[in-house]
Amino acid sequence: MKIKVPLKKRINDSYNIHVQEGILADIPKYLLKNKYGKKYAIITDSNVKKLYAGKLQKHLKNHKIDSFIIPFPAGEKSKNLSTVEKICSQLNILGIDRQDCIIALGGGVTGDIAGFVASIHLRGIPFLQVPTTLLAMTDSSIGGKTGVDMSEGKNLIGTFNQPKDIFIDISTLLS
Repeated sequence: MKIKVPLKKRINDSYNIHVQEGILADIPKYLLKNKYGKKYAIITDSNVKKLYAGKLQKHLKNHKIDSFIIPFPAGEKSKNLSTVEKICSQLNILGIDRQDCIIALGGGVTGDIAGFVASIHLRGIPFLQVPTTLLAMTDSSIGGKTGVDMSEGKNLIGTFNQPKDIFIDISTLLS
């Protein structure tokens, strides 16, 4: 199923939400068709890395799509500027530039961090949401809210950054 999210004032920011069981295996077909980027940085937490990042990367490799996995420690405690800086450093080391794309693979924390990183790395590069939790599927993946926490409170540093597309694989809810 495909749901179009039209953004009237910012038509170029409109995107589609693709909902399908097993869509992780089909994501490479969308990437080849839509040319979101030349290389893909899969940003994920340590828990989701074990479950799905390797599978997604294998699907990409089978379609000759270059990708890199950039993990961070799972949990809200990682949702901070220090994690953002480490991820941006990794993107620089890997040579991720404006011709490339970030894939946010995971729950709400991952979507917030990866979307924020995409909005600030080289002043903005495209990103895709691949939410793996119900909350991320319904909240974090819609509306473009991104951000990180400070010691004074949650989500105090952030941007609104619409993904290019969202891919919801409902089978991830089984984990």
